[in-house]
Amino acid sequence: MQDVIENQAKAAKVREIMVSYHCDACLKPIPIWYDVIDWDPTRVDNPRIALPVVESFDFEHVPSSVAQEVREALGCLSVHAHNGFAAMCRRAVAALIADFGEGGAGRVEAHLVEMLSMSGLAGEWEELARTVLVPSSEDAVEIPDTDETGAAVLLSLLRDLTYQLYTRPGRVRAAAAKP
Repeated sequence: MQDVIENQAKAAKVREIMVSYHCDACLKPIPIWYDVIDWDPTRVDNPRIALPVVESFDFEHVPSSVAQEVREALGCLSVHAHNGFAAMCRRAVAALIADFGEGGAGRVEAHLVEMLSMSGLAGEWEELARTVLVPSSEDAVEIPDTDETGAAVLLSLLRDLTYQLYTRPGRVRAAAAKP
């Protein structure tokens, strides 16, 4: 049967194939695309995961309005849409600020400045973080081009914001409520 399939693929000059592996940890299938270089002998190159991988994110104690925006942002990131991810990060932080109400923007901005300063990235990444996450005015719709590294920094800042402003205080409240 395998020879029949291979002969049909050769005759049709198939340029891509998919192979499925199983994850060692969970045994779920992982489909991998390959470009076919040659059929005689069979050679393939350029492996890539066929299904997007969504980054993990701790949503404990994060309100649904904020979590929904973060999930959409992670969806953009999973398909390497870095500029879309940056735009959705802005929406997620806007939802976070709206949830905190008056003073929310100042609180978020102060936390971002503190995080960038503590990490030693205040000069290098501050402009991207401020422009994307807390624009100076309602008119600031322009989002700078974001590459993979910029997206990783924004993701880290977004994780830290939600952890410090929701998850950490929520865990402390939960611990205080235990008998």
